[in-house]
Amino acid sequence: MPRCTGSEVSSMASALLSDILLRYASSLLFLLATTFAGVFLADILFSLGFHRKIGRPLRPLLKSARLPEELSVPIITGMIDSRAEHAIVSSLVRSEALSHREAVCYSLISLPFGGSRLMIQYVLPVAIAGLGPVVGTIYVALSILGLFIGMIIGVIGGRIFLTEERRKITLEDEIQGRKVDIRRSLLKAASMTKNVGVKYVIVVIILSILIYFGMFDYLKSLSTPLAKAFFVSPVALPITITYAVNSMAAVLMAGEFIRGGIVMWKDALIALFVGRVIFAIISEFPRHSFPFYVSIYQPKLALKLTLALIFYTLISTPLLVLAVRILPVV
Repeated sequence: MPRCTGSEVSSMASALLSDILLRYASSLLFLLATTFAGVFLADILFSLGFHRKIGRPLRPLLKSARLPEELSVPIITGMIDSRAEHAIVSSLVRSEALSHREAVCYSLISLPFGGSRLMIQYVLPVAIAGLGPVVGTIYVALSILGLFIGMIIGVIGGRIFLTEERRKITLEDEIQGRKVDIRRSLLKAASMTKNVGVKYVIVVIILSILIYFGMFDYLKSLSTPLAKAFFVSPVALPITITYAVNSMAAVLMAGEFIRGGIVMWKDALIALFVGRVIFAIISEFPRHSFPFYVSIYQPKLALKLTLALIFYTLISTPLLVLAVRILPVV
């Protein structure tokens, strides 16, 4: 078997790094565009009091978690673009209109809104194609149920950690007479976008170094013992391991295992949900969620938001596994 020379290895590593930087560069451009648009639009909406009109249906939910009703604006924005949503929340935190605890509770409460759209748009087609219409729909429905579990955790957290004091978030101190000031909104959006861009570049450099030296490949090698610790069926273990590397490939593999009679559909879904935990901890959170948060929020708050997502995933997954087990056979 031919061996790669030192120059070939170096060339392969350089190609890998170039591919990584290219992907992050495109993500940066999209992040900057959505951040600028999100902050600018939010500033205009706040100045017009638009949040009071569109946020009425969300008031009971926000009130139940002791959160300001104005957070209905980022919730609805997040149904279109999550980057713009978090840019709005970050702007409120930076102006000290929102505390860290409120931002964390909000991040959990808002999960079903933007998350459900992403599930239906991106996961449902692959799940139905791979798992079949019935099992695929069950998988997506339970995944969306997991988002609502996160929302419930956010409400409970708000009831426990937030005060009962009710207040309104306004920008009246910045926009006199609640009139639109396009120039001031543009400057605010530009300032926020600049901060996000600088932080994101720093994070990408650090991540690229870690990826180049194989840090995340090493973490993926830990998948097997982690999966066994979650009592995944031995025959379904390859599905879990595959999910730790590529979630869509795992869904397609699960479908083939079901059709081939290798695993029952319940074991396949359990393997997928356990694989989601492993993927989240060793890949999604360190490589995507935390870098995204730290590019928009302060590092301390970014860490809190990431830990909140990890906590939600660890709590919701056993409940989803239990739900699969008690479902009737289809």
